[in-house]
Amino acid sequence: MNYKSFIATMAALTLVWGCSSSDDDNGKPTFNNQTVPSTFQASPNPHWAVDMTDTQEPPQWTAPDPAMYENKMIVLLRLQEELVPFSTDADLMAVFVDDECRALSQRSGTASKVYFVFNIHSRNTYVTEKYKICYYSGGLKQLFVLEGEDTFRNEMNVGFDTEFAPALINGSTKYPVKTAFTVNLSSIDSTEIEKSEGDRVAVFVGDECRGVGNPEAPFTVFGYKQNEQGEVYYYSQNQGGIFTATQPITLAGDTLTYKLEYEIEQ
Repeated sequence: MNYKSFIATMAALTLVWGCSSSDDDNGKPTFNNQTVPSTFQASPNPHWAVDMTDTQEPPQWTAPDPAMYENKMIVLLRLQEELVPFSTDADLMAVFVDDECRALSQRSGTASKVYFVFNIHSRNTYVTEKYKICYYSGGLKQLFVLEGEDTFRNEMNVGFDTEFAPALINGSTKYPVKTAFTVNLSSIDSTEIEKSEGDRVAVFVGDECRGVGNPEAPFTVFGYKQNEQGEVYYYSQNQGGIFTATQPITLAGDTLTYKLEYEIEQ
């Protein structure tokens, strides 16, 4: 596996969920690339966050025997920033090919920067293998899994010259369905909202927050199952309130974009 190929594979895994669609399997519109009206209500700054805590027990992974392999690739992986506050000494990270553990590591680093250093063992540097990067968060009690396919090159070093920090949170096993969602803003009367760093977009299923991001930028919305209905909210710091979409979105695990139409009250 070469370094650039490994990074490119991780980028594809964490940012792409599937093809865009305008309708899900049940014929429910997802309003992809369509304009959706909204209503406005004054509100203080909301504290939106997805609850990633779970109840999974620590995995019983066994480190591989280096004597069984001819090759190894050394990887320095920095833990994704969003997961660092929940990191504990119970954290574990492993790489699997099929059900065979090829690398196992515990955390190191500081309170603000957490790293995992491990050797990925292989028998043949020219065979493409399907692999899984598995991370167990001791604080969240949840397993995160990213999958890929590539070759492992002997004595190749990854993450030392250029930081390697894959979006492990997108491999959440608590929420099997992930929808890549982007909310663009559209003014009814061409009077645009002045953007602010405090602006946020959120998707809720019932009372449960399933995704938080910035307007006009893609973020992940998490789902327990296919075709859950999510309500979309946009908090404008400068307007001092929340715009609520008048139609829900369908969380189908695809890539979804729509325009939230707003009107500034005079």
